[in-house]
Amino acid sequence: MLRPDDYTQAALDAEFHVQVGIDRVVLPSKVFGEAIVEGRVARVFRGDPALLGSNISFEVSCIREDASIPPSGVSWQIAEELERAVAIEAYLNRNGSGGYAVARWQSFLLDAVTDTPARLITEADLDLA
Repeated sequence: MLRPDDYTQAALDAEFHVQVGIDRVVLPSKVFGEAIVEGRVARVFRGDPALLGSNISFEVSCIREDASIPPSGVSWQIAEELERAVAIEAYLNRNGSGGYAVARWQSFLLDAVTDTPARLITEADLDLA
């Protein structure tokens, strides 16, 4: 298991903080796994502003609604909720193949794209104790 600060630090270190209007979600065939989220970048809160309006795809860890969550440090999205989501806010990094990867599961489902971050993670969120 990871410490809460590990997730926070991953968001702080991420190259991008964006909101994406979801066009398509491809769920894994298994009870849990990686869904592919495809959409258009609607907001860029951190990173290259040229990303705005770009088509993008990345994987999101998800689990079926009625499944037992396996012990791990994964912060799962509920597959059925992901499939219905209109938008997603995510902290992303570039991956080795020229695409994008969510920084330590730091993605959040939204009912709509917003003008300001729905989940702004700052250094104040670190537990400095």
